[in-house]
Amino acid sequence: MSPSGTHLANLTSGICDGQAKKFYIFGHNIAHSLSPTLHNAGFRELGLPHHYSIHESENVDESVEELMNRPDFGGASVTFPHKLQIGKFLDSSSPVVDKVGAVNTIVVRNLEDGRRVLLGDNTDWLGIKKCIESASLGQLHSSAALVLGAGGAARAACYAIQSLGIHEVIIVNRTKSKAEEMTACFPELKTTVFGSLEQACGFKGPSIRVIVACVPADDLGEKRIPPGLFHGSETGALVEMAYRPQVTGMMQVASRHAGWSIFTGMDVLEKQAYEQFELWTEKPAPYVVMGNAMRAKASGKL
Repeated sequence: MSPSGTHLANLTSGICDGQAKKFYIFGHNIAHSLSPTLHNAGFRELGLPHHYSIHESENVDESVEELMNRPDFGGASVTFPHKLQIGKFLDSSSPVVDKVGAVNTIVVRNLEDGRRVLLGDNTDWLGIKKCIESASLGQLHSSAALVLGAGGAARAACYAIQSLGIHEVIIVNRTKSKAEEMTACFPELKTTVFGSLEQACGFKGPSIRVIVACVPADDLGEKRIPPGLFHGSETGALVEMAYRPQVTGMMQVASRHAGWSIFTGMDVLEKQAYEQFELWTEKPAPYVVMGNAMRAKASGKL
């Protein structure tokens, strides 16, 4: 995926010039993020002088703007709750961002006239899509998908689902108006909004074979998940966007259904991070090294 904007034809690389750049993850309550481990492992493996670190703030504030304006700023990951706010500081955005309305990646590029621009992109949807694709589910076009939540990650999930050829999507969110605001961004999808998973289990359309959970795992313990949620199809894919705890209530229920593939938030993080790395460096990501470093860190071995 390439960044896109009004000046795309005039863009030149500003990252692979041999100069050390600083990369960040912007968000709130992200002290335990695995992103620095992933990206710094990739930089080291390719012999790049860059460094990736955490920058926490409750909002997209002056501290974030100041970092992005520094000449050594190389790019950033953007996570909750900044994905819908960061756009005000960017010069342009990709078609995916225009559709999804959420930025999870900032890319720095230079114009041919020497001006520097900040571009917003989104790789979350690719992480979700690649997880679902790896489940090798057939006939998805005749199946339904369920998205739990209506924030930035849920928008990326809808985009991924649409790209897989699924036409019918169930949205579960406590605030119906927020869910309807999100579905308005995807007029090509046939959407049904429910306020709870219990209500969604009564859905009368195609079998639900893809579920993407985009809410904090603490909000949804095992006892709050209807067992019937996974009964509609013998095969399916659950993508759990949260990666703490390592086994969520939704994953526990899905694991009782042998035909369902389960993908964790770490799986999505890993796959979308590779896309970010390649956007920033314009070099193939060293997948094995980056993935091994992330898993070692998560298991306490790094």
